[in-house]
Amino acid sequence: QLTLAPVMHKLTSLEAQRVTSVLDETLANLNFLSFLPESPPQPLQDDIMTSLQEAGANQTKSCLQMLYKLEETIKKSKESTFGNAYGNDNSFEIGEQLHNNTRTLCRMLRKDPVAMDILMEKGGERSDLILSFCQLIRDLEAITFRSLSTTVEEEVAEREKLKDLRDKEKEGDKDRIEIQSNLNFQRAEKEKEVAMLGQTISKLKAELHDIMRTNEIEVANIEQTAKENVENARAAHTVRSEQLKEQITKLEESIKNLCNNNAESEKVLRKKKNKFETDLTNLIAKYDADMSEKQSTIDEMTLKYEKEKAEYLELQEHFDRVDANAGTAEAERKILEEVAMLNSAADKILDDAAAQVQKR
Repeated sequence: QLTLAPVMHKLTSLEAQRVTSVLDETLANLNFLSFLPESPPQPLQDDIMTSLQEAGANQTKSCLQMLYKLEETIKKSKESTFGNAYGNDNSFEIGEQLHNNTRTLCRMLRKDPVAMDILMEKGGERSDLILSFCQLIRDLEAITFRSLSTTVEEEVAEREKLKDLRDKEKEGDKDRIEIQSNLNFQRAEKEKEVAMLGQTISKLKAELHDIMRTNEIEVANIEQTAKENVENARAAHTVRSEQLKEQITKLEESIKNLCNNNAESEKVLRKKKNKFETDLTNLIAKYDADMSEKQSTIDEMTLKYEKEKAEYLELQEHFDRVDANAGTAEAERKILEEVAMLNSAADKILDDAAAQVQKR
């Protein structure tokens, strides 16, 4: 028995792993199929097929198209046979084709993550029923693995542990009965104390009633005094209100007179403002015209300066050649003096024009 125990444990673990692997595959297939929309409208179906074709998943597209066709055929067969989807041999054959096609589609989706991503994006929300069913499969997998991976020795140990727990439960019941008896005794004692406290409360209520009667009398006296004070205050308020109304009437007349006076003053000031605005507009227009004229003068002088500068450069080049051929330095000096005079005259003209612009 000592030598067989490890072998039995190993075989049980392999069997558990084999069963759980089948459940894992089933769970994965259900997860794939949960993203497929059930009887989708034709626009959505065309969108999914187009996306699969663009992604290069033509086999997945063909398999999915065949799946929808088989579902539609079974639906029509079900309607024609009054709810029996497998009423004849042809229906059984279609169902078998549907099963084979579904398994093939699951294998393709497992190998093609791009196609799976397309279905996850286009399929919309998954059904709550299929999600609940997947959770049940996961629970079944955990229970099956735990059950198959438990050896005989572990099962015996679990039974002994359960027996110990039941013995402890019985001892706990005995303790509970003792505690219940003690609790009943304490409850009786507490009820006696409550009765005594009830008598005390009744006495306190009587005293409270007397105090309340005394308070009611005092409250009535206070209310009478407050009533008299309110009446006196109301009379004083009436007199004060009349005085304030007269004062308000006088202030309204004063405000009316001030508004009339301010309106006349505002009218005069508005006329002055309009006159000043007109004068300012005319002055700005005159300034713009003068500046335009000065700018034209400056532009003409600039053009003249550029022209004379170009002539100066031509003359300088010419006389450079002459100096190189004849060596007449005196002629060059005179020419340079003349050019300098021309530049000075041009600079003076520009300076005078700039001064005139600044004065404006």
